[in-house]
Amino acid sequence: MPSFNPAALWEAKPHTLAKIEIVRRYLYLWFSILGANPRNKRLLYIDGFAGPGQYSNSEQSSPIAALQAAKAAVERPGAQLGNVEFCFLFVEKRKDFADNLQSVVSATSWPANFKWSIERGSFEEKVGGILGEIKRNKQQLAPTFALVDPFGATGLPFQVISDILSHSSCEVLLNLDSDGIGRLITAQAFEKNQQNLDALFGDRSWQALDPSLPMSKLAASVLSLYKQRLRSLRDVHYVFPFAMNTRQGQINYHLVFASQHPLGLEKMKEAMKAVDKTGSYSFSDDSVGQPLLFDFDAPSDWAEKMQGALAGAWHPYAKFRDFALNETPFINPKAMLEHLKLAGKVQVSWRGEPAKRGFPEEKIQSILITK
Repeated sequence: MPSFNPAALWEAKPHTLAKIEIVRRYLYLWFSILGANPRNKRLLYIDGFAGPGQYSNSEQSSPIAALQAAKAAVERPGAQLGNVEFCFLFVEKRKDFADNLQSVVSATSWPANFKWSIERGSFEEKVGGILGEIKRNKQQLAPTFALVDPFGATGLPFQVISDILSHSSCEVLLNLDSDGIGRLITAQAFEKNQQNLDALFGDRSWQALDPSLPMSKLAASVLSLYKQRLRSLRDVHYVFPFAMNTRQGQINYHLVFASQHPLGLEKMKEAMKAVDKTGSYSFSDDSVGQPLLFDFDAPSDWAEKMQGALAGAWHPYAKFRDFALNETPFINPKAMLEHLKLAGKVQVSWRGEPAKRGFPEEKIQSILITK
């Protein structure tokens, strides 16, 4: 059998290395938190487009980062994760890449409770097949984190994404090439692309997108629609896109995170914030077609956005928390509420005595933001 040709490797750009670091940081928290729950006997990581396991300029890759994150969680002082089975499914279509990934993963000795396998084939074929079998047998998927990072706009079937997210404690981080999807919509070979677009969105909702828009606005509309499709899924209440932006303003792609639980999005934002501090990349939301760079320490613009969305009615604190998670870079609404409070725009109905300062969730009955 011919050996792997190193010339097949490509250079990991800064945004790729940032993405791997985000995955590593988040998975360390994910494995630690879910592994500590005695009900979880097995945790599963899926890498839908695993690649060869290394780059020409880096020995890091998402499969290795996932394994390292789990190993760090298991070996953390005080961790009691020896009875949890950590499963890793790496899916790779190219044989030479799969073979090299096998060699890279095998070169390290992993804990005895780690089970990993490399499946050759497409993400839709392999992961979709497993999910289909689980559904037919009326079984429950173990808590799963799936990284779905295709090359380009296709290969991201919405049906498989929705099947993963239909199970409790399952999350997805995917690479949405909104610009590439926009080009599919405007391409002359429209009939050829229709099947791909149907698969990407899981229905014909994409037909409402306006192909005459400038590409930047069309890409923003693609992202907005994809978020709507994810949020239409049962129990998937937390969906947030991060645009991987260079400091020069060039958008590479969007990372879209989806979860059923607010804690997942809280921890993902913590990972994003930590990586953003390296200065290599910033993250922005293009959902309105006017990129807003995320400033994790400046609540004024986002407070105005929250005021525009929620002013004029009393809402429980959870409403503001969910808005902060889904629509702003913040983990909770407190900085934005403080900003509006200073402007005299916030009223609070307290449980018992009013809090002397801040917005402690347990003491709040409801909040009114005035216009």
